[in-house]
Amino acid sequence: MLVKLGVGSAHPGGFTATLEQLRQYPIAAGSNVLEVGCGTGRTACYLARQGCQVTAVDIRPGMLAKARKRAEEEGVRVLWLQADARALPFEEGSFDCVMVESVSLFTDTARAVGEYCRVLKPGGRLYDRELMALSRTTPELEEEIREFYGFERLLTPQEWIQLLNQSGYAAAEIWKPGKFSLNTWEDTVSHPDHLQSIDQNALNDLKVWEITRRYDDIMTRYSDWLGYGVAIGEKK
Repeated sequence: MLVKLGVGSAHPGGFTATLEQLRQYPIAAGSNVLEVGCGTGRTACYLARQGCQVTAVDIRPGMLAKARKRAEEEGVRVLWLQADARALPFEEGSFDCVMVESVSLFTDTARAVGEYCRVLKPGGRLYDRELMALSRTTPELEEEIREFYGFERLLTPQEWIQLLNQSGYAAAEIWKPGKFSLNTWEDTVSHPDHLQSIDQNALNDLKVWEITRRYDDIMTRYSDWLGYGVAIGEKK
């Protein structure tokens, strides 16, 4: 669905949250940044405009095609590569920063987080914005979430900190854990994506609308339990 609609900021909080994070944790111009799961490239292109040296990877060729088109239209330089978060094609200690926005839960989370740490330089930082369970609930409810999103387990903020500590990060923390806003349209109004590339006839695809309906239903019913935050870790 996301590939067909060319959504630029499908992650929790949208592009508004990305900008807020970068104000709170600015990445210096000239930094060598890796974005894992770059999607259509909105965040990667923004970082490139700020003067970062950006490498961006995604596992889906359709996303990368739209990302390359975005970079061309914005006139920025990003190195785009097809790659799996579980096996990044980079040498150890290659990057000053790794940016991730709603990717790690959709793969082998522990393996991916370990790969981010491997490719970071000592003292380099991971910023990983992900869905999180604000508390534990019944197995039945958690199973519905896992089935819809396709991941094995939704971690709590404390479980994220434990995972980062076990994976070679120091000073692990979760920045701004909290609930979703029910007014998700505000992000689109505040930061419209003028370069969103929607496939022809995507809006006539019944599967797209069915997924959208299920998403809205789940987010409404589980709004007290399902949240998000940014897992931050510094490589030892």
